[in-house]
Amino acid sequence: MIILLMGVSGSGKTTIGRMLSKETGLPFYDADDFHPKKNVEKMKAGVPLNDEDRAPWLEKLSDEMVKWEEKGGALLACSALKADYRKILRRNAVQIHWFFLKGDEALIADRMQQREGHYMPAALLSSQLEALEIPHFATTIAIDQTPENILEDIMSDLKNKKAISSFGIIGMGVMGSSLALNMAEKNVKVSVYNRTLQGVEEDVAKKLVEAHPEVKGILPFDKLDEFVESLEQPRKILMMIPAGQIVDQQIARLLTFVDKGDVIIDGGNSFFEDSAKRQQYLQGYGIHFIGMGISGGRDGARKGPSLMPGGTQEGFDLIKPFIEKIAGKDQSGKPCMHYVGPEGAGHFIKMVHNGIEYGEMQVLAEMYAFMRKGLGMSIDEMVKTLKKWSKDGADSYLMEATLAILTKQEGDELLLDKILDVAGHTGTGGWAVSTAAKYGVPYAPLTAAVTARLMSTHREARVALAKKFPRKAGDIDEKEVLKSLKGAYDFARLINHEIGFSLIKKVGEAEKWDLDLSEIARCWTNGSIIQSGLMDKLADVFKRSSCLMESSVLQKSFETDAKAMAEVVGAALKAGVAMPVMSAAINFFYGMSTDRSAANLVQALRDCFGEHGYRLIDDASGKVHHNTWMESALKP
Repeated sequence: MIILLMGVSGSGKTTIGRMLSKETGLPFYDADDFHPKKNVEKMKAGVPLNDEDRAPWLEKLSDEMVKWEEKGGALLACSALKADYRKILRRNAVQIHWFFLKGDEALIADRMQQREGHYMPAALLSSQLEALEIPHFATTIAIDQTPENILEDIMSDLKNKKAISSFGIIGMGVMGSSLALNMAEKNVKVSVYNRTLQGVEEDVAKKLVEAHPEVKGILPFDKLDEFVESLEQPRKILMMIPAGQIVDQQIARLLTFVDKGDVIIDGGNSFFEDSAKRQQYLQGYGIHFIGMGISGGRDGARKGPSLMPGGTQEGFDLIKPFIEKIAGKDQSGKPCMHYVGPEGAGHFIKMVHNGIEYGEMQVLAEMYAFMRKGLGMSIDEMVKTLKKWSKDGADSYLMEATLAILTKQEGDELLLDKILDVAGHTGTGGWAVSTAAKYGVPYAPLTAAVTARLMSTHREARVALAKKFPRKAGDIDEKEVLKSLKGAYDFARLINHEIGFSLIKKVGEAEKWDLDLSEIARCWTNGSIIQSGLMDKLADVFKRSSCLMESSVLQKSFETDAKAMAEVVGAALKAGVAMPVMSAAINFFYGMSTDRSAANLVQALRDCFGEHGYRLIDDASGKVHHNTWMESALKP
């Protein structure tokens, strides 16, 4: 624990700090002693320090506080006048108890005049008071009393403070518990809370702590008020609960206990439009709201997830030091965490992420089905082929998972063969499809992935219809098709990502979110379910182009692999194997790279039966024309 005494020069920080040090036994440090020599010389000359001068000083103090906390804590006297300065001091997620020593200008000026030999001249007091931004989360102590009374006020406040954790997590399911363990292992003190339901959910938070005695710094609660009281202000509370009405119910309960300036984070898979409404609602209470997409599953949450926070900038700044500690790291060691934008931007990006995830999983499933049913490959042959692909640029988390699944035996059988062919879904894929339709973004391949999951749930009907419509494989040149498989797989993945990022671009522009496609891709390079070698490449491609099909770097891949895809899809259909995403991918590519489409006939038909009109190629005015199509057709 760090006790930080803040205020302008002359407010008594050093005097009170030394007295407090004797009372608590904690070592005392004066922040002024850490100023670089050039700062001291400027202040002696009566020149106010600017933000550039203070930055290295504040960063040094932030690093020192980490060392002090590891040794049991310390007292620090530091002006910390601006919110931005306090942000730097908090950057290492150290637990700080803030005390603001407040007094009027005349009293402080008189004290400064009486100081001898101090390098801070009284003339700089006005500039300090002008820069002062009082933190609402600090305990304010009036200095127009004796030092003994000030000391008594501070000690009384410290004794009454129940705050012992820096971060709180609600919901101890797979993800919530894994994130709590991850954060505690990064030396952040965490309070965890889970509701109690008799006979259903009992002592869940406590059981987490008991199951991991090796992890220190997690405090369990089953009462919400005590959980909230245990958190330092401004409070940072992450909800890891199911999307929907339960999120609003939990927020309503939290509003009974939280204070202005606290941050509530929704880490579930909520619909982004709901998150935007929640941010607006909580702003009325002075509460910051962050809708944060989290990817990585159990392992990612524990070892380093991909994080996509969106919401208020100030709220993000408050949680940033904590969440960047637990995020996965990219190839350069930078956290796979990026502030996406305001409102529901974070959950929107997670929704698109899941849409791409649907597509990637379905493509792997289609390749598996075609290799096994269409080409008659053994599991061993399939595994050998996929491993070769991984070494040749097709590596990904999902590919690695597929290989693990294809080699998992139960007894003498492949476990996969015992699994019911019905795939579940959380709803995010469907939201992505409806959002794409709302914003007019072609989304066929990823829509096909969602449809494939829905179709799998109609198992009884599928089994019955399979008997009614038995299929025999047509003649295919297996040798030639095998040559095209890798290219087809690469092509499908490029199209999946092109479609997902095109939705991100369109919605970002429409909502004026200023989304950074390269940063989003970079955050998905580690800790994410869709992390891959391709994503590493795309993070670089998006620095120069916002459309993959327009990228000169990828042009040859599209041209070559489109031919491979056409051949594989044709062979698969001949073999009676459904390829919904892969066939939609090649149709999307052909459709988007066609200079004259058949849409002219569609528009003519619309005019024919509904008088919707049409425009002419050689009419630059854009005038809408009409025709009496059927009348002319009926004439002899």
